[in-house]
Amino acid sequence: MKEVIVHPKPDIWTEIHDIPIPIPQNDEVVIKVAVAGSNVKDWMHITALGLSVNSGDDMAGTIHALGPGVEATGEFHLGDRVAAFHPMLTPGGAYAEYAVAPSHTVFIIPANIKFEEAATIPLVTLTAAVSLFRRQALPAPWSARSDHDPPIPLIVYGASSALGSFAVKLAKLANIHPIIAIAGGSQDYVSGLLDPSKGDTIVDYRLGVDAMTAAVEASLGHLKALHALDAISAHGTWIPLTRLVDPQGGQVSVVSGANRYNEAEIPSGVSVKYTYVGTVHYGAYKAGMPKQPEDLNSVNGDVDFAYVLLRYVGRLLARGDFEGHPAEVIPGGLNGIELGLRRLKAGNARGVKLVYRIGDTEAL
Repeated sequence: MKEVIVHPKPDIWTEIHDIPIPIPQNDEVVIKVAVAGSNVKDWMHITALGLSVNSGDDMAGTIHALGPGVEATGEFHLGDRVAAFHPMLTPGGAYAEYAVAPSHTVFIIPANIKFEEAATIPLVTLTAAVSLFRRQALPAPWSARSDHDPPIPLIVYGASSALGSFAVKLAKLANIHPIIAIAGGSQDYVSGLLDPSKGDTIVDYRLGVDAMTAAVEASLGHLKALHALDAISAHGTWIPLTRLVDPQGGQVSVVSGANRYNEAEIPSGVSVKYTYVGTVHYGAYKAGMPKQPEDLNSVNGDVDFAYVLLRYVGRLLARGDFEGHPAEVIPGGLNGIELGLRRLKAGNARGVKLVYRIGDTEAL
């Protein structure tokens, strides 16, 4: 089969080589990839680490082979349409004709959902869900709050990004309101997700920090915000966010492990919590990662949480109660991955997820 290796230096470039089709381990699924999706980390992680690897982790396609343990469960069958999250920086990534994923981060795609949409879902949905429902212990969507419960404000910075938009969708499913969505020029999509009748509102960060802060405070009124998610987590975006939550007990989730989050401007009573989405595969953080939970044993539960969440997502998709992110198909299949990752690195993919139809690869 053909696989893409992504090289980070001197700039992002790719090469396609031939390797054997992977053989699944006991709890793994081999997927014939129809569509692969890109994430910012696909270029960022390998650049920071100086690695050349198949860095794709989001995929949608059909099941080619099952490990013995998966086959024994009867949950999946050859030919099933599925989407999956592949363990980051390990062999068998999504930028290939065939890829591998542990069965618990694989879910059935209902007939009403196309591969292109499905490939936008796994990684960012899991990142948003772990941030909100595991690290910050907000109620999960399958235990949604009553309309009679007191409001729980949630601030989402970078709400028009894929991660931010999925955080908004999941919060709505859990009946968490009001949602204060902070976004910029690509805010039309996320605006349509909000429910103004429950106090949801959008704030434009391009107004500047002072005006943004005033707009958020006006939206909150008498309410105190204890929960926030920084879907960007770059160039100090988390600092003003930590000053928008309650200085006594506020929580801000961040998603980049490249920062230490120990700036003096962060109020001492605010907790910054780093989400490493790899915990859904390993049940643990890696040594040296910033802002890990005090109770590291609790992270073990992220594996089973991912299993439950993705099957719930499949159910919601079938009912029409959940959707992927707007997708842009990059031409050329595997040959288009270099262009897509260069666009992501340059910040030229705002408001969309870039995906690749593997069957469009020349000479396949």
